[in-house]
Amino acid sequence: MLDLERTPRPLRWYEWLAVLLLASYAAGVRAEVYKCTDARGAASFQDQPCARAADQSVVALAPTPAYAASPQYAVDREVDVRRAQRVERIRQSAHRGEPRASGAYECRTSDGQVFYRYSACPRSVAAADQGTTQRGRGAGAKGAATKSVAVTSTRIAREDACYEMRRAGAAGRSGHIHDQDVSTYDKNLGHDPCR
Repeated sequence: MLDLERTPRPLRWYEWLAVLLLASYAAGVRAEVYKCTDARGAASFQDQPCARAADQSVVALAPTPAYAASPQYAVDREVDVRRAQRVERIRQSAHRGEPRASGAYECRTSDGQVFYRYSACPRSVAAADQGTTQRGRGAGAKGAATKSVAVTSTRIAREDACYEMRRAGAAGRSGHIHDQDVSTYDKNLGHDPCR
């Protein structure tokens, strides 16, 4: 004999949990808080129902919005294109065996001065003045100011020249006063070779 009136089996705990999770995702998780206004008109928000003396209203909080990516602006795309072009030039110069971002020079004099330039080194510079200071030159130091020494140049990577000019100990290097400097105006226009 067939038993047509069978009762369905009860759901197991993990099946209940799955049903509850799916229902909460479908409905959107919403929170409710109670707004309590006392006799003086002061409002307070709480997760428990209000006291009997206060007016109560329920405020439903909307779920947090879904994640949205930041917008891509045209300026950002131009910067990305320029960066990609610069990386490609560096990669090609490395492939040809050239120093990275060539165009900088290390300049050395016969009296031990070392300085750095983005363009070619000068043929000569004033000799290092060992006996007098730059501000306190008198009539006796006039002959020392007219002396000049020859300069030899070596082509180096621009990053190396930028590092040597901007490092902390650069002011103590003999010859640092001959380093090529970029004006603030050119830096503001984006013509700084070290950027």
